[in-house]
Amino acid sequence: MRIVYPDADPQIKELLTEDMLFKLERISNFEIFEGNSPTEEEFLCRVKDADGVLLGWGFPADMMKHCSNLKVISFLGAGVHNFVDVELAARNGITVTNTPDYGSNAVAEHAIGLLFALVKNITQNDRKLKQGIWDPTISSLELRGKTIGLVGVGSIGKRMAELCKAIDMHVIAWTQNPDAQRSKQLGISFVGLEELLANSDFISMHLPYTKQTEKFISEREFSMMKQGCIFINTARAELVDTSALVKYLSIGRLAGAGIDVFDEEPISADNPLLKLDNVILSPHVGFNTPDAVTNILEISINNLVAFFLGAPENVVTL
Repeated sequence: MRIVYPDADPQIKELLTEDMLFKLERISNFEIFEGNSPTEEEFLCRVKDADGVLLGWGFPADMMKHCSNLKVISFLGAGVHNFVDVELAARNGITVTNTPDYGSNAVAEHAIGLLFALVKNITQNDRKLKQGIWDPTISSLELRGKTIGLVGVGSIGKRMAELCKAIDMHVIAWTQNPDAQRSKQLGISFVGLEELLANSDFISMHLPYTKQTEKFISEREFSMMKQGCIFINTARAELVDTSALVKYLSIGRLAGAGIDVFDEEPISADNPLLKLDNVILSPHVGFNTPDAVTNILEISINNLVAFFLGAPENVVTL
């Protein structure tokens, strides 16, 4: 039997512990390739004979039919649907697993970091100083007492709420399943989406990407946001209509945005977000801390072991 990791990031080998490797090698031969495949043909060469795949990024749909031995794809992440065609995998008899709650703190901290950088004009002041411009006149905002609206309150949204409350922000949230007991437990208010949009000084996205949440925030929703609102997205690009986001940033309805996820990754050179001064961008790295990557590796490897022992865990449903 063969398990392959076809697209490992460079730091992965350093974070694979002896215990992790022992678990894998106890059930199968294990092979790791560093970096994304330059072509689909190269990707196929890496995975063609594999029984199991430890997957960091995307699995080209056209390649599945050529992988006759493949039984399971263990995806290193939570939002698998825009990286793997789960329905196609099921039709080919391939189980897909994911790693829920592996990096909730890492992503929430990144979202808070983007928010701080925006309200405190960190990058703007840094650029000016490096250009030889001393300009102490640029004022910043304080977060204490301001209202942040969280769209989605899963594990990351919950941690985001805790961080925001710790700096005395007022937290409101929209969730698909509002519950009075959970609201009390978290110490936040669940509100309707329109109320959240109209009353939030800052809005942060924490929904999973599904067919139901695609372009959840679009023209209509942006038009309902407060003048000067700041928008943060560390969840999935597909949740947001990027053209509408660019429009409302360009006309000044939104004061700024912090974005870690993009419609096309790596980001294309003509992406209009790159041309906006009131936007701070990061290359989908919110999850990327040693702690979170260790968690994600442990969970995804355990998923493979559990599958081949006949007791699958964290199976993704259609």
